[in-house]
Amino acid sequence: MFNIMIIDDSKVALKITEEILSKEVNAQLNIRKFSCAVEAKNKLLLFQPDLVITDIEMPNTNGYEVIEFIKEISDVPIIAVSGSTLKKNDTATILHVANLIGADFTLTKNDIRSKLSDLVMSIFCKEKDR
Repeated sequence: MFNIMIIDDSKVALKITEEILSKEVNAQLNIRKFSCAVEAKNKLLLFQPDLVITDIEMPNTNGYEVIEFIKEISDVPIIAVSGSTLKKNDTATILHVANLIGADFTLTKNDIRSKLSDLVMSIFCKEKDR
């Protein structure tokens, strides 16, 4: 059983991500979704995820803060996701910064449907080999 934590302020994105994982990843998954990054940070140690998927642009606590927090206390793999619509912050720049501060992998929200399940399976295969 693999524990996956998904953090995104968009309920639609949470649902889509969960559906992709549930339908396309060939493994038993325990998925927890959080629309509030603060709540996710508070539940991290209790849930002990094997993988965290976090959006970057969120209110109150952004994904950068989540990544930094997780990396201070854990070596759990992190996939940072962004679908920025802000002109001053393009998605490539946002995801580059996420990599610099500790995200292990990055995806644009446009690539979620086509790339997420393969990425998750490769992460789980590496984790099993540890």
